[in-house]
Amino acid sequence: MAWYGEAGDEHYWYEYWKARLTPGYYADAEAADLTGDELGKVLLKAMRPGGLHLEAGCGAGYWVAALRRYGLMIEGIEYAQNLVNLVASVNPGLPLHQGNALHIERPDNYYDSYLSIGVVEHRIEGPEPFLAEAYRVLKPGGKILIAVPYLGAMRAVKSQLGLYDREPPSLPFFQYGFSREEFTALMQKAGFSIEEVQALYAHRLLLEEMAFYRWALNKSWGRFARKWAEVMLRHRDGHMLLVAGEKPVAVSGPGLNDLGG
Repeated sequence: MAWYGEAGDEHYWYEYWKARLTPGYYADAEAADLTGDELGKVLLKAMRPGGLHLEAGCGAGYWVAALRRYGLMIEGIEYAQNLVNLVASVNPGLPLHQGNALHIERPDNYYDSYLSIGVVEHRIEGPEPFLAEAYRVLKPGGKILIAVPYLGAMRAVKSQLGLYDREPPSLPFFQYGFSREEFTALMQKAGFSIEEVQALYAHRLLLEEMAFYRWALNKSWGRFARKWAEVMLRHRDGHMLLVAGEKPVAVSGPGLNDLGG
C-alpha cells in the first residue's frame, strides 16, 4: 500500500523537526523507561552492551539519546545536513552526523547492530538497497531491527472495502506500507534470518484509521478505551511493523547477489 502526501525531502524533515526540537526533547528521551516501552525493550534485548551500534536515518536522534542513557555505544546518521546542524545546536554532544543509509561510510562487518525506524519505506523503487547496505556493514551475528508502516488486518480490510483512494492522487509519493509476509520476505532475500516480528503502536493506528476511536478518546472514559484497545491489539495490529533479524555467522542461501533495486 502506498501513501501520498508532501514530499519527504530534506526540507520537509527539517521543518518537521524544527517545530518539535527543544532541549526538553532530549531530556524526555534520556528519562524514558525503555524496559516498559514496546519497542525499547526489544532494542535492549537485541543490542548488546559493549558492541557498536548504528541508527540509520535517525532524524533528530531520539533513540540514539535514549539508548546511550542505557550505556549502549550507538551513533546515528541522518541524510539532511540542515537537520544535523539543528541537532548539533540543541544537543552538541549527541553522536549524530550526516550520512546516507544507502552508502554508509564504514567498512564491511563494522557494527554489532543496525536500527532503522520509518526510513526504508520512503524509496519509491523499494527498500532493497537499504537492506543490502545494512547487511554489508553488520558483523556476522549482528542484529538488524527495522520498523516500517504496517499493512495489517485493519488497513487490509479497509483497502478491500474500497475505503482508500483507488487511483494515485496528484500529490507525490511519500511511503509504502508492508504486510508481515512482504517485509519478512524482503529481509530474508537480503540474507537475514528472522528472529522476531511484531506489530507496534496500536493507539497510533486507531487514531489514523478509526473515527469512532478518536471520538471515544474525548469522552470521560477515553483513557479506558485507549487501554482496552492497546491490550486487545497488542502485537496483533498496529501502525508499524517491527522485524528483527540476524546476519548469519555462516552465510548460506540467497544473499546480496540476489537483490534488485
